[in-house]
Amino acid sequence: MQEGGWAPCACSMPRSPSRYWADISDTVISGTFRQWKEGTTRSEIYYPGDTIVHQAGEATSVQWSAGTWMVEYGRGFIPSTLAFALADTLFSTQDFVTLFYTLRVYAKGLLLEANAFFSTFGC
Repeated sequence: MQEGGWAPCACSMPRSPSRYWADISDTVISGTFRQWKEGTTRSEIYYPGDTIVHQAGEATSVQWSAGTWMVEYGRGFIPSTLAFALADTLFSTQDFVTLFYTLRVYAKGLLLEANAFFSTFGC
């Protein structure tokens, strides 16, 4: 299973244009999630109900078992995650129809959020 090409490694580091400027957390719904933190050879295994927090500036290697489902939550500058999440669609699967629909939903969400934000100022 690949999520935006994240199968081999996930990285986030502040003040770098090529990495996340957001804290990401994953909650395992089914299956298992295995993680090796940067600088170690020891892995941790997470099971359904466990939540894994990836802080900005943290790098990990990850592995999922077959049939793993997770819910991901991000907090921070979320647009910084978009290019990484779409890299697999652009360069591996080349599924441009899905890319179009993803960008359309994302743009609509940004416009709704901007509208809600500016309406608090009476604009």
